[in-house]
Amino acid sequence: MCVCVFVNSILFCQTMNRTNKKAGNVSDSKANYFLCVRVTDPQVFTSIKEAIDWILDKDNQYEEFCYTPEMLHVTIREICLETEEDIHRASQALEESSDVLLNNLPVSQLQFKGLTTFFEKVLVADVQYENDFRLFCETVTSKLKDAGVNVVERHEFKPHMTIMKVNTMRAKKAKVENINPWLYVNLKKTYFGEQAVNSVHLCQMGYDRREDGFYKTPAEIFFRS
Repeated sequence: MCVCVFVNSILFCQTMNRTNKKAGNVSDSKANYFLCVRVTDPQVFTSIKEAIDWILDKDNQYEEFCYTPEMLHVTIREICLETEEDIHRASQALEESSDVLLNNLPVSQLQFKGLTTFFEKVLVADVQYENDFRLFCETVTSKLKDAGVNVVERHEFKPHMTIMKVNTMRAKKAKVENINPWLYVNLKKTYFGEQAVNSVHLCQMGYDRREDGFYKTPAEIFFRS
């Protein structure tokens, strides 16, 4: 199986065996990047669109705060990268971990079932996962830490797929403060589909997007198409 690694839009398909730089890890910084698995399954796209349409039929003030299909992802870890050197270090750590991650690639699928919120500010689909995915996430987190990357770990490990956010400046300006529970009460047990772990992406938080609608990504690894 070929592993393709993109760092700053440059493609690498060869094995890397450099020694990672080790440094301490700080977990109480403010995250501005995140590591994720991109969601690409058409069934999930369709199911999430139907869920969003259901919500917007009830209250369309949330429309501009919903995620597009191109933005959907499962967050693994949040990261703080303050300088270009930090970004390069994280990108290189991901690149150099490609073979190890391939060897630990989950066989199981991530399953999406039910909607819930984080403090009524972020609407997410719950992710049901097997132990091989947890081990995969622990492996990539360990590799980043070993390279001196500032991994932010203020919360317990809880993979999720965000579909709406109102904890942003845009929402504040629009005076949309919370996501009302009644909007998704009939979707709390809905099955939305499943996703294989085909890739890992280092993404920049914020509103900037690539041409394909996904987040800006200094580095990404593709394990399979």
